[in-house]
Amino acid sequence: MCAAILFGLGRSWRAQVARCAFTRFNLAFAAALAAFLLLGGAGLNLLDRAGRLPAPPLTATNCIDEKFSFMRDHVDMAPGLIAIGSSVTWRNLDFSVLGEPGLAALRPLNAAPCFLHVNETAYLTRFYLNNMPSVETVLSVFAMRDFEACEGDGAFFDATTARRYMFDRWPGGPLYFMNFRPMLFFRDAWHLPTMRSGADQTRTLEMDPWGSGPIALNPPKIGGNLVIAEACFEHLERLQRDMAARNVRWIVVLLPPMQAWLNAYDRDGERDRAWRAEVARRLTAESVTLLDAREGFPVQDSQFTDPAHFQWSAVSAFTRWIFSRAHLPGVPAS
Repeated sequence: MCAAILFGLGRSWRAQVARCAFTRFNLAFAAALAAFLLLGGAGLNLLDRAGRLPAPPLTATNCIDEKFSFMRDHVDMAPGLIAIGSSVTWRNLDFSVLGEPGLAALRPLNAAPCFLHVNETAYLTRFYLNNMPSVETVLSVFAMRDFEACEGDGAFFDATTARRYMFDRWPGGPLYFMNFRPMLFFRDAWHLPTMRSGADQTRTLEMDPWGSGPIALNPPKIGGNLVIAEACFEHLERLQRDMAARNVRWIVVLLPPMQAWLNAYDRDGERDRAWRAEVARRLTAESVTLLDAREGFPVQDSQFTDPAHFQWSAVSAFTRWIFSRAHLPGVPAS
């Protein structure tokens, strides 16, 4: 068509050539985009049928996106208690020990993902509470590593997009095109079946019916040294005030130390005791229940996978210890 128009154009031929080239470019771009979306959608469908489709990439971190996908599927249960924190919370709670009376009374849900510091835990907690009015109690398990870095407000995902996906049930398909990261996507797709089943314990994404993430690794790893960031305590204190204003009870549990880590980096235990004392100094609201597992929960190094996680075989006893001291309605005292 452009050739016919150009025949006998006179002086405006250059403008017409440019206009025709621009039209051809737009048509080619639209065709390429349509093909990309069509093939991409078909590819996502095939991966989903094969059980290899990663969760929609709200953060492009698989253990966070998997938890958000889990939450989308379970928020209708209107939980009364949610666990929020890093993997220290995700992997160290076993709600099955509550039995039917406790489960019915609390309707617990482990909403914790992974890799979070205190400021990010605070951001995630506010997000959940803004969207889950049924929650009356929040449970967080902390280790020293949660306090390593707390720069900024902790906004590690877009709250509007996450709300639409998790709570408004908008389709997750567009997220794959908005936040597509090819290397991460195809790596996860390749390993996903063993990650979700727990067969690959080095990067397991397995979750029990309440969202907790069992893990078992031998031998235990000591890990590296830690440096506490003062800003984390400030975020902890602000979150305490925020939950008190919402009339939400906050149960904060401090993980006991791994002796092998203390021997390597804190031989006299002074830094560990100072961290625990500072948490206790900051959390003074009546709405907060602080449980320090260093006192009253004896544990051996063989019961750890690393300083921040218990072997799953030890988690049930740890969870019983928490709830025996939390004094929650419907939960036996021991």
